[in-house]
Amino acid sequence: MLLPDEWEWLRATSVNWVKRFGMASKERLLLYAVAIQTGLRSSELRSLSRGRLFLDGDQPFVTCKAGSTKNRKDARQYIQPALAQELLDHIATKAPKAPVFSMPDETEVASMLRADLADARRAWIKGARRDPKEHTRRQQSDFLVDVNHEGEVLDFHSLRHTCGAWLAMNGAHPKAVQSVLRHSTITLTMDTYGHLFPGQDAATVARFPNMLSDEPEVLRATGTMDVTPIAAAEGAQHKAQQLGRERMPVDATACDDATRKSELDSFRNNLQVANLGEEVRRGATKCESTPGRTRTCNLRIRSPLLYPLSYGRNSKMMQL
Repeated sequence: MLLPDEWEWLRATSVNWVKRFGMASKERLLLYAVAIQTGLRSSELRSLSRGRLFLDGDQPFVTCKAGSTKNRKDARQYIQPALAQELLDHIATKAPKAPVFSMPDETEVASMLRADLADARRAWIKGARRDPKEHTRRQQSDFLVDVNHEGEVLDFHSLRHTCGAWLAMNGAHPKAVQSVLRHSTITLTMDTYGHLFPGQDAATVARFPNMLSDEPEVLRATGTMDVTPIAAAEGAQHKAQQLGRERMPVDATACDDATRKSELDSFRNNLQVANLGEEVRRGATKCESTPGRTRTCNLRIRSPLLYPLSYGRNSKMMQL
């Protein structure tokens, strides 16, 4: 991709360019600018005609037919008003169906850009000829080179990457970058430009509350404005109790063992052992020792051994 400083120097030296591959220097620079602002590919830029430019509104844009796009969908790419004005001046004498740019063969587009970069680089290095130290530094720099020290090659498609990189570096939302570049998935956008979004790691870490310090800061309640420290503390305490991080409420008091034992005894049903020969334990009531009330009074499931008289009075039930 091109760095912003490289683009500025490229623009500054374009006035001295010679005509290349049938394109004047001004038209070539305009082509590069449209490629950077729209992210359009070489084939898509080649398909642009005057009738596909909509430059008069407050939000000027260019369109590409589905047949000329990689994803086979119509594309609408917005551009800045200043660039729209340059395009208006450029197409003023063109017919509606005429191509916007007289681009060379697709195999020569990259060579055209590299030749312009080489001219710009020579002018940049020449500008430091009276300062030997700076002159040497510029000669050893990757500024405006087509192949850098890491072996990365700059070609015409690099202008599309420049579009995505500049958007990311200027704080555009990843979904916005995906939309401009027409990526099929956000994963592709993040894999390509994720490292360029400014302050992502720092912003993520900053979301952690100051839990590791000796005096943690009061957590601000989510979705509220102007929360007082007392309200925030109460909210934090309630949340901590919900998560099981507190064993007891702050204002809880210890239980009195004697009082607690007395309360338990009043509800406890102590088992009493019956003496030999006693039918029931002492203190038992008829209701407590009647087995029929233990589970149910339904004769269908009563035991005939425990309720012989009931079954004797109702012979029909004996047949069930």
